[in-house]
Amino acid sequence: MYEFEMPFVVDAHLDLSMNAMEWNRDLRLPIQELNRREQGMEDKPDRAKATVTFEELRKGNIGIVVATQIARFVRPDSTLPGWNSAEQAWAQTQGQLAWYKAMEADGHMKMIKTKSDLDQHRALWSQELITQISPSVTC
Repeated sequence: MYEFEMPFVVDAHLDLSMNAMEWNRDLRLPIQELNRREQGMEDKPDRAKATVTFEELRKGNIGIVVATQIARFVRPDSTLPGWNSAEQAWAQTQGQLAWYKAMEADGHMKMIKTKSDLDQHRALWSQELITQISPSVTC
């Protein structure tokens, strides 16, 4: 039925950079350490209840994520949370993009831009699973 079998799960929407930038979460940490650091914090709901880190993605066999850049411009009368100007919202997304690039430079992610990139990632993921090396997450 399929041309090939995917060796991993694809998460089609994951706000990694928002978790890192707006929640100040270091997703390179083990989940237990990340949640320990948030104990007693009350600035955001669900502190100390993080469920996603790079390690947890690997444990879940999630090899590709559609990683978001998320920021919203809202008018003054809006009840939605967001930024007061389009320029602020755009700047927020550029900070998120910079975080993704930093994680790529640190070896935790790889941006897939072409079919060739995807093929290389699939081959690398399969090889790393065979040799028991922790594969990197790709966005």
